[in-house]
Amino acid sequence: MIPRCLVDPENWSSQKILLSASDSHHVADVLRRGAGDPVVLCDGRGQEASGRITGEKQGVCLWVEILERTRLSSGTMHVTLVQAIPKSQKMEWIIQKATELGVREIIPVMTERGVVRLMGDKAEHRVERWQRIAEEAARQCRTAWVPRISPVVGMNRLLEEGIRGDLLLLASLEPQAVLLRDYLRSIAGRKIHSVALMIGPEGDFTPVESRLAKDKGAIPVSFGASVLRVETAAVFGVGALFYEFMGTGEPPTP
Repeated sequence: MIPRCLVDPENWSSQKILLSASDSHHVADVLRRGAGDPVVLCDGRGQEASGRITGEKQGVCLWVEILERTRLSSGTMHVTLVQAIPKSQKMEWIIQKATELGVREIIPVMTERGVVRLMGDKAEHRVERWQRIAEEAARQCRTAWVPRISPVVGMNRLLEEGIRGDLLLLASLEPQAVLLRDYLRSIAGRKIHSVALMIGPEGDFTPVESRLAKDKGAIPVSFGASVLRVETAAVFGVGALFYEFMGTGEPPTP
């Protein structure tokens, strides 16, 4: 299998690209690749390039010569996951799976019933870690798209600022929430290019949070009779959206 490395978009136009220290270590020391061997590069925004290792180094970092660049199709759907922050390992798992499915942005949100509170440097460091997890998940599933992990934000502030998307869905345990399947079928044929899906904490959003979301145009949707764990709800909801809108993007690079 050809090694796959992530490149800073700011360096994408260069004819020779310097790999990061971690990618260089993985390619040279773990995979035992050297001068002349092929490498696939991506910028996390849908651009790929085939290249080859030149044999030159800058410190421990390898240089790669670009042979051919490709701009991949963005697919049919831009999905944003607005995720109430669960405990650390659950959030990391959600980010991994959302990346594999093709989510373009993940907004970590603090809610009234959420158990995690992140502020200041702690929040910044956690977001940096989550971004690294998304990048590694993208490498492993061989996609050219890496979701942006947005700064941690409170639910009220997020709703005040607004959430971008043609469609805003609120996963809800309210009895009057329409089944996600039925709602998606009811809008079949509409041109939907972007969807934001809001997943609450264990115990759901509070009535006040739900009302504020609905005031911003959110549609409350149900995932069925069972009460799903937060990580299950995230994967179920995102998977249903990509299945319905066929937004899985490009096939993997061999």
